[in-house]
Amino acid sequence: MPNRESGINLIELIVAIVLMSLVLLGFFSIELFSRHHVISTDRRAKVQNEISYAIEHMGKYVQRANGNLTRRAIQYYPGPSSAGATGFRVYVDLHNPQTSSNFADDGWIDYTLSSNTLIATCTPNGGSCPFTTPENLTSPSPYGKILSGVVADNTMPQTPSNGFYIRITNQGTAVDVGLAGRYNPALADTPENPQISMKTRLVCPSSSEQ
Repeated sequence: MPNRESGINLIELIVAIVLMSLVLLGFFSIELFSRHHVISTDRRAKVQNEISYAIEHMGKYVQRANGNLTRRAIQYYPGPSSAGATGFRVYVDLHNPQTSSNFADDGWIDYTLSSNTLIATCTPNGGSCPFTTPENLTSPSPYGKILSGVVADNTMPQTPSNGFYIRITNQGTAVDVGLAGRYNPALADTPENPQISMKTRLVCPSSSEQ
């Protein structure tokens, strides 16, 4: 009988290489997709956390706002007109415990957008400010998370192109706030640079409309 030596021919070798390449390609595709998904989720969470913190900060002091029809509790800044507004201000009762009938111990807390950074500033009138230096509520420029542009006297649309939307009620007792931001505001909205937007109505319960 003829002696046949076992071995791998060229076709079998090519088939094996192709199959191995497909397996490796599948592993690399899964790894690449997972990495992009993790990056996108992490950046989305960072933007959402900053916007949530800013809205929570605003809501905290709007709750303490104090005013009446003569001196509105919530006004546009530098206001009181919405024309040219860069944010809004809240007249806050800085006395502890609060004295709603006494405006002498109140002060202004301003929320303004500078570049891509949302800033809170307190100006005391007779009371003591809860913070003495301006606070960056979002990452400072040039890496701020909020889109540039302030839109006053209007609510935030479904797909916002600006970063800060403000609409104050006629009585100055509530304000509709909308914030939109990206991980890098200078770049377009992509899975790696996600855009997050949030809006809410903040109401001052102690302000008088009389």
